[in-house]
Amino acid sequence: MQKTPLRVARTLWAGLFPLYWMEALGLLPTGFEIVDVAEYDQTLELLSTGEIDGNFQSLADVLLMAGRGVELRLLMASDLSVGVDGVVCQPHIRTVQELAGKRLGLSLFSYPHVLIEQVLSAHGLTEADVKLVDLRGERVPEALARGTIDAGHTWGAHIPEAIDQGAHLLFTSAAFPGLLVDCLVAPPATVAQNLDRWTALVHAHEQATAWGLQHPAEGLAVVAERSGLPLPTVRSMLDGFTLFTADTARPLFDRHAQQPPALFASGRLLANFYLAKNLLTRAPDLDRILDPLGFDHAPANRSAAAALPPSLEIPFKGGSPI
Repeated sequence: MQKTPLRVARTLWAGLFPLYWMEALGLLPTGFEIVDVAEYDQTLELLSTGEIDGNFQSLADVLLMAGRGVELRLLMASDLSVGVDGVVCQPHIRTVQELAGKRLGLSLFSYPHVLIEQVLSAHGLTEADVKLVDLRGERVPEALARGTIDAGHTWGAHIPEAIDQGAHLLFTSAAFPGLLVDCLVAPPATVAQNLDRWTALVHAHEQATAWGLQHPAEGLAVVAERSGLPLPTVRSMLDGFTLFTADTARPLFDRHAQQPPALFASGRLLANFYLAKNLLTRAPDLDRILDPLGFDHAPANRSAAAALPPSLEIPFKGGSPI
């Protein structure tokens, strides 16, 4: 009896370029369907309702969904981005302190909320000093242009989109790096029922990523052709990205590391954030969540602060960190 295909969401995020490479190279395992979704937040909704079976998302959103009763298991780490996202604002706002009293658009309680809380704190402010507006990052440029917000968190191609409409880049995630590690996640029951298939997908992702890192020009061309985006846009989307293989991701799973991008360290920071906001009733079981397929956790003497792997990254030029 043929099994129903497992559906995995894909958005236009550079960390998901290996999914395009998998398709082009014929590596996508039988029994999987890639579902293209316009907005990242929509993928979280689809996963919550069971309309997709797996997703590439941040650990922040994994824990937030846990607080809403959606249990997920992290199967692999796909990418780390630094400086790819940030806060754009009206041109008269030139410093973080000038955000006081202003309307700041962001996806509430998700990764951007944590980032902004950290940056505000570093500049003597709290979120009570600004007016938070729940707004998806894809919609920030339009909201700025219409004047319904004064600043907003967004990423990737949406940053130059906002700048082209007169906005100013105030800071990027380089101000507090390491929080945005994207990971493939799926409900534990789905993983248990289809362990061979998920393992095959992780291995295919590994092969596709290795190919893309070894053939950057061809890899970019594949994404441009399959996404319909201009090649310069695709190339710019990789600014600030590190794409992981299983080996280079291993230090991320060091339980004893104290700082992001180590996932246990990030998990503790994020859990404290959600506990303080009463979005979690108890600390999550990170050992249960951070349980990747295909390799063991890193030994205690390895540090996630170890040098990250070379990648297709180009230094971010959209603006400087604080």
